[in-house]
Order: sequence, then structure tokens, then C-alpha cells
Amino acid sequence: MDAVVNGHRYREPLGTTDSRKAPTLERERIAQLKDKAPDPTSRSKAIASMSIADAVKAYITERSAQVSPRMAEYWRDQCKPLSNSKAFGDVKLSKITSAMIGAYQSERLAQGRAPKTINGEISVLRQLLKHARIWYRFQEDYKPVPNTKPPTGRALTTEEATRLFEVAKTRPDWTYAYVAATLSFYCGMRACEIRGLLWKDVDWNNRLISIRRSKTPAGWRTPSLNTTCHDALRKLFEEASLLGAAEPEHYIFPWHGREQRINPTKPISSRRTAWRSILKAAGLKGVRFHDGRHTAITTLAEKGLPDWVIQAQVGHVDPQMMKTYSHIRRKALNEAAAALEPSPISESEDES
Repeated sequence: MDAVVNGHRYREPLGTTDSRKAPTLERERIAQLKDKAPDPTSRSKAIASMSIADAVKAYITERSAQVSPRMAEYWRDQCKPLSNSKAFGDVKLSKITSAMIGAYQSERLAQGRAPKTINGEISVLRQLLKHARIWYRFQEDYKPVPNTKPPTGRALTTEEATRLFEVAKTRPDWTYAYVAATLSFYCGMRACEIRGLLWKDVDWNNRLISIRRSKTPAGWRTPSLNTTCHDALRKLFEEASLLGAAEPEHYIFPWHGREQRINPTKPISSRRTAWRSILKAAGLKGVRFHDGRHTAITTLAEKGLPDWVIQAQVGHVDPQMMKTYSHIRRKALNEAAAALEPSPISESEDES
């Protein structure tokens, strides 16, 4: 018999010279091999001989019973830039060097990726290398990219936000940017989360939205939709229905081609042009799209809501940033306490 089972080649005798019995014996032997628990040493060697793209597929298949589909999807997403990188290419795991990992970190930094994002991608690579039992080669040399302090977000004032949305509603070609901004400012969603939304993620009856594509699994959540967000999505859904782009598997923010042709099976590539045009028309300078999320979290903190409630609504917040929001919350509470301070009775009032 000469057969490949679970990535391993088996060459062994079947114990018969009868060509009529051989096919049956071969099928039985292959069935036995498929049910056989993988040898750790052989499995590690097999993983080490694969490229990053093939290794993550094998790893997900092996771990499918222990992890959720969402985690498997997260691993796939994190490995895409790794397998598409010039630093690695199609190199086998066993051939990866510390220099390659360093080159990858530099490559991603040059592309403008945040240290936290890069470290998350390398973390998945580390899992694969550990699975292949070769991570020991990198333990002494590997250094994660230092997490530099992110730029302080800007929370818009009520007047600025009102002006922004009044302008955004004035042009039909700004509709997608308007609804995306609504989800950012009034639901606290990230740009990547908005981009990955499908219509099936919206629970109209309970006014919920399921977020299953985020920076990390910690961002997966099901926040509530307030009336502003619900109504904006409902109106967009009605418009999408007229275009045949409102099926459950269709993207809420679909890809736009030339002449505004829509492909709802692909997510939107970018909305920067519309966003910048809205800011210019509203007379707002230096406002990032992500400032909408910062505004939302600041608003929640000013309301005095506890950390766990804020994170249930907006997802994971960096601990350092959470300290900033906690300060905002404490300041608001101090102001509330001061407002409740009883006014002293003046002598003139006392005499009267």
C-alpha cells in the first residue's frame, strides 16, 4: 500500500498477494489510519514543513473541536498579512528566522500598522511555531514592538457633532458615511467593525447588533442600538432593498465601483473621500473617524457608567485609555457633587 492519510505518507505491505483482496484491505487500513490519534512528533514535523497559510489551515482543523468558529476566523484574519508579507512569502515554518520576524515587524510599521496590531499577528505565528515545537529558537531573540502611547482622541462637543451630522445628511452620496458615523458616535463602533457588518447581524426586534469582526476577540459583542442608530440602519436597509442589496449575507456597507455600481457580497474599500468632504463642509479640522468612538466612550464616562457597562457596549478599551475615561467620569461626578452642595443662607435672608 502507498497512500497519504492526514498529511502523512504510508508505504507498507497488506499481507496478501491476492489482487482481489488487496483493495478491500487497503480501504480498511486507510480507515484505521484516519481514526488513529496523530503522533505528536510526526504532527509537529508535518506542521513545520508547511507554509504559514497551510499551517494555519491545519491548525484550525485540528483545534476545531476546542475553539469557536469566531476564534478560527480570527486566526485566519491575523495570518493573512503574515502569509502575504514579503518577509515570509511561502517559506516553511521550519525555515523562519528571527531576522524574518524582525523584517516583518519593520514592514508592517512602514505600512502604518499599530504596534498592538503587529504584536497580535505575531502572536498567532507564535502559536503555530509552538505547535510545530520550534518556538524555542526565537524565545531569546524575539521582542514585541513597543506599544507607543496612542494619540489622544478628541471628543467632539455637542455643537460640533450636531453640525457634523446636519451637514452629512444633505447629500445622497454621503449616506453611507453618515450611517457609519452614526454607528461610531452613537454606538461606539470601530471602523473595522462597521466595515464587516452584514444585514444578518442586525436584530431589528430586540434592537441589537452583533459585532463579530473586530481588532481582537475581546471586541466581539452584541451592543444595544439606540433610536438614532436603529432608525439610520432601517432607512439604509429600505434603500438597500430597492437595489437588491439587503440579503442576510450582504454587507451593510457594500463595495462601490465606478459609476456607483454596488457589489453587496464585498465590503466597502474606503469612505475617506466622503468623510473628508463632510468635515470640510462642516468646517471641522483634524477630526478622525475614530474620534466618533472616543466621543461615545467619553459621553458614557461622563454619565458615570461603570467600566464593565462601557466595555459591554463599545468593546475592549485599552487599560491606559480606560484610566483617562475614569478620570473624566470622576470629574463629572465631582461636579455633580458640587452642584448638590447646599447654598449657605445669608444674614439678610436669615433676618427676614
